[in-house]
Amino acid sequence: MKKLAMLLAAMLVLVGCGGGGEDTTAAAGAGGGETAAETAGEAAGSDAYVFQSGDVTIAMNAEAAPIVEALGEYDDYFESESCAFDGLDKQYTYGSFILKTYPLEDVDYVSSVEIRDDLVSTPEGISIGSTAEDVVAAYGEPAEEGTYSYTKGDCTLLLLVQDGAVTSIQYTAITE
Repeated sequence: MKKLAMLLAAMLVLVGCGGGGEDTTAAAGAGGGETAAETAGEAAGSDAYVFQSGDVTIAMNAEAAPIVEALGEYDDYFESESCAFDGLDKQYTYGSFILKTYPLEDVDYVSSVEIRDDLVSTPEGISIGSTAEDVVAAYGEPAEEGTYSYTKGDCTLLLLVQDGAVTSIQYTAITE
């Protein structure tokens, strides 16, 4: 259990501080009449985990502005000086999830999405309260027993499981 708590703490520190270099891969902004959801979906391709909120697809390392615009009004906003990049890290809180961004060359990109409650789920059907068996059925056996961390494309999906049930879900961008 301590190992899971330490892994989550390490992931949160990396998200808060970025952890990337100058050759971060990021999606281009919406153009040519595409919606933010289409742009984010194309950015993720089929080889990365993405989060879906209504008709908006949120891919890690995608340009944040069109996604934030498509999501509409947020409940809370917070920004702080980035410890890894030049500019401000930003946090947008929506009802059931938190979207965090990092700055790179005057553009904000998605760094993480944290699911806050059981009112939303991953596209694979996993939500807070899902069983460990549900997680394995959706994503496969974890690489390390007790640690439900899956990497696909430029995204790591971390699911914390306590007493056989999912208690936390976080998508994190791989920026290096």
